[in-house]
Parts: sequence; C-alpha cells; structure tokens
Amino acid sequence: MFLGWLRYAPARVSLLRTRSLPMSSELPQAVAHFADALDAIDFEDDPEMADTPRRVVEFLAEFRQVEVPATKALPTRSQSPVVIRDLRYHSLCAHHLLPFFGTCTIAYRPNGAIAGLGWFPRLVEALARRPQLQERLAEQVANAIHDALAPHSVAVCITARQMCVEMRGARASGMFEVTTTTGEPDPMLLTLVQPR
Repeated sequence: MFLGWLRYAPARVSLLRTRSLPMSSELPQAVAHFADALDAIDFEDDPEMADTPRRVVEFLAEFRQVEVPATKALPTRSQSPVVIRDLRYHSLCAHHLLPFFGTCTIAYRPNGAIAGLGWFPRLVEALARRPQLQERLAEQVANAIHDALAPHSVAVCITARQMCVEMRGARASGMFEVTTTTGEPDPMLLTLVQPR
C-alpha cells in the first residue's frame, strides 16, 4: 500500500563546519582560567598539554549559541506525513560539557505548508551545537517546526550516545532515546520516527 510520505535519509552527510569565530577579548582570560583549573587538578607537568587550555577554550567556543535558521513555508495541499530520518548531530551535555551525539528523526503532517528539506539538517545542527540536554533538544526541534510551519502534528526522536554516562558516573554504554510530539495526537508519526 502506498502511503505517499516522503523520506529523506542523509545518513552519510556531515553537517559539521569549522566555525572560524574570532577570539573575543574574554577568550584569552578563559584560557588562563582553564590553565589554572588544569594546574589545580595536577595536570600541569605534561608537556603535551602545554597548548591544551587554548584548544579546549576554542573547542568550547564552537558551541556558542547560533541563530536558528529561518525557513520559508512552501504551500502544499498534501497532508501525507513527511519524514526526515537519521540526521546526525553532535552536542555537549549542559551538565558536564561532555559530548553526546547520535541521530534525529523528524516526522510531521503538513497543514498547508512544508519546508525545503535542507532546512531540517540546519535546524538540528543549530539547536545541537550548544550546551544542551537530549530531552530539551527534541522539544526545541519539535517546537521550531511547529512554530515555522503550523503542521497538524510533529514527532521527533533523538537517539544519542552520552559520554557523560559512558565515561563517568554509571559508566554504562548504550543508546538513549527521547521522543516528543507537539500538535494533534498522531500515532502514525510516532511509529514513523522510531529507530529501525
């Protein structure tokens, strides 16, 4: 049976771009503070770490919040589900500043408007490239789509490996999954966003 939904699965596309952000006047001060922190935990005697404070601060600066991209709503008569599957992202846990990364799958049922497919990876990247929580990321993606397109319903599933769980605390590995919805209840969208 043909259901007429569109699937977009850029499984091999990397959206990470090097952000050549200028060093603000506060970043050298952050480098000095980070060097002091490394000294305080006895990491000061490793010659391989001489430039680590600068590298870490530059890395963290790449996760400064960026503007969420706008989209132009395109008119449509279709109400068939649109599915954008397996968008890869990288983020930092807001609690520990350790990486978490995985995939985001989005499904929405249009209500007179759709967005160009290229907007969705840019949206996920913009919301993920900041100190973040997996749960909050899923909600922000769903709400941004709902605000931009006013669809009948949106479902978002974010899967992640959480380094803050794997490297400290529980030291457990696995994929963590968060699913959120907004708009009218739509069981089909929940089915469509589940990992395969």
